[in-house]
Amino acid sequence: MSRPIKAIHKSLSLLKEDKVILLLSMIPVLIGIIAYYYIGNLFYVDFLDWGKNLVAEKISSSEWLSYISWIFTAILTVILYFLVSWTFVLFVSIISSPFNDIISGRVEKRLLGEPSPDFDTDKFFKRMLKVLANEAKKILFILLLSILAFILGLFFPPVSFAISALLLAVSFLDYSWSRKNLSFSDCVGSLRRSFLTYLFTGCVFMALISMPILNLFILPFAVIYYSVLFYTKENGLKI
Repeated sequence: MSRPIKAIHKSLSLLKEDKVILLLSMIPVLIGIIAYYYIGNLFYVDFLDWGKNLVAEKISSSEWLSYISWIFTAILTVILYFLVSWTFVLFVSIISSPFNDIISGRVEKRLLGEPSPDFDTDKFFKRMLKVLANEAKKILFILLLSILAFILGLFFPPVSFAISALLLAVSFLDYSWSRKNLSFSDCVGSLRRSFLTYLFTGCVFMALISMPILNLFILPFAVIYYSVLFYTKENGLKI
């Protein structure tokens, strides 16, 4: 398990050394901060106020009103916490996908010691459509498997957790896979060769991404991290 640990240091080094990677990583972070502000204000202020007013209309006793409002606020806060967090992750994943694609490509060039290509605006927008379409398919696929994982979790919770962790790892690995135009069987083979590594790291990143604000910075870092894991493994490079 030393390779996943070493990949953290290598990823941080790439983030520090390559200013383009750093800049591209900050774009979705800034978008996410803006989204957090408006979405959080909508749900945690407007929606909670609406809920409290609804409870007040139904209950006349001030004592019961205070008690029910407290319970309602607590339950709704927990629900909205997970709803906003995962909605945010999906939203930022789609917005940042074109930038993540470039980041993955630059990581590969840096690891192989090759010069990074100059930024081509026309090429970027042409590939952006392909990347966005691929991202939409990936999210749909992950949502379907997440439903399956939820059903399995009712009977075998550890299996559900493992599937969710692997799906998260796959969502970041896919940027490297798509750049190499890997077939589905090739992707499965890549996943199988580093199964325990991706399972373990997927569990770690799943815990980190569930934390608001922190997940803003974890998302772009995870793209760099899994690109390092994939390209070093496939090219037989030492980290």
